[in-house]
Amino acid sequence: MSRLLFLAVVLAATALFTGCSTLADAQAARGTGESRIYDRPYEVVWIAASETVRDSGLTLVSEEKEKGLILARGGVSAFSWGENVAVFVEDIGGRARTRVEVSSKRALATNITAKNWETKLLESLDKKLK
Repeated sequence: MSRLLFLAVVLAATALFTGCSTLADAQAARGTGESRIYDRPYEVVWIAASETVRDSGLTLVSEEKEKGLILARGGVSAFSWGENVAVFVEDIGGRARTRVEVSSKRALATNITAKNWETKLLESLDKKLK
């Protein structure tokens, strides 16, 4: 029984002292997430990206169209302590080239069951824009 208690204490300590992420961390990770380029105008891609986040099950925290930034959170569930997600939308070619990058960070670093929203959101966005 003491081994089980020891293991529980070690796991709890690991969870408490291991780094956590915030929405600011997801936002600061710009340039490290998965990205795609769409041959569509910024306005069209922005609307589709916003709808994609809303439809995903993530909780929308903020949208700043002029900055090209969408912030969202994945909630705590039986399998996850949550995720922090930043979506960056950037006009890169004038009238019809727009880059979208998604940065997904686990709320708790040791949470190996957290969803990685990068591919999931971009695949949903691909479907919306086709």
